[in-house]
Amino acid sequence: MALTRGQIEQFRDEGFVSGIPVFGAAECERFRETAERFQAEHPADRDWAFDIKCNLLFDWVYANATHPRLLDTVVDLLGENLLLTDSVFRIKEPGSGTHYGWHQDSARIVVEPAPAIVYVAISDATVENGCLAVIPQTHDRVRAFDLVENPGQAHRRVARLREVDPSRTVHMELRAGEVAIFSANVVHGSASNRSAAARFAILHDFTPTAARQSVGRGSGQLVRGRNVWGHFAHEPVPSADFEVNARMRRRILNEYPENILMGPLEPGAAPDFPDRREIPAR
Repeated sequence: MALTRGQIEQFRDEGFVSGIPVFGAAECERFRETAERFQAEHPADRDWAFDIKCNLLFDWVYANATHPRLLDTVVDLLGENLLLTDSVFRIKEPGSGTHYGWHQDSARIVVEPAPAIVYVAISDATVENGCLAVIPQTHDRVRAFDLVENPGQAHRRVARLREVDPSRTVHMELRAGEVAIFSANVVHGSASNRSAAARFAILHDFTPTAARQSVGRGSGQLVRGRNVWGHFAHEPVPSADFEVNARMRRRILNEYPENILMGPLEPGAAPDFPDRREIPAR
């Protein structure tokens, strides 16, 4: 057991658990250096490539998500049969005004049993630099929300809650290498980065293989156990070839575009997601 009984009970009762040491300082540094090297070599690709399902683009992101110590913690919460259904970077530059209002990730497409989202702190996460905040015991149901345009994300409309009690807020401050895990149903958000250093993190979504989506069919990489239900389509493991992986990601997001991050398609709408459009399909 990677987690204590108390941590498991907290996740079930409160909807989150935080401060779990998983990665060492050297592992965080290597991850950040690899990400920064990609940004330097592919400056035009950074925004879309670090977005939805970057676990299909980068073998080193997939390796981070499937590190045995990390998977052991998720297994303690969701069981032995796990899919990795998304990875996405969350980088807030120094002084960045980027913030995420109160929301539930599964508001637009309900997944049952609910996924767990793992926030991996590659750098320290503090209140000053806009760490993740949650409202405990809000993972029991979907709250009323409005759909709004998300600044800087032209392909995405997001659900923002109408009513929230911020007096119950818990800020999940983390040291580099620690993780926080929260239910996709729990109310959460984050503030702007008011510090002089970047807040660097990556989030991984894990879904039980027995889960079903309320809308559409999702897809994911089997990372532990078995998938005998077939509710989610199979995704392959990325190679070391970014261009090959980019075509693979495009194919999957076109075939299975409805997921909790992008939400359901509007009637008659075609899939629309961050991508380098000139990559030829194969």
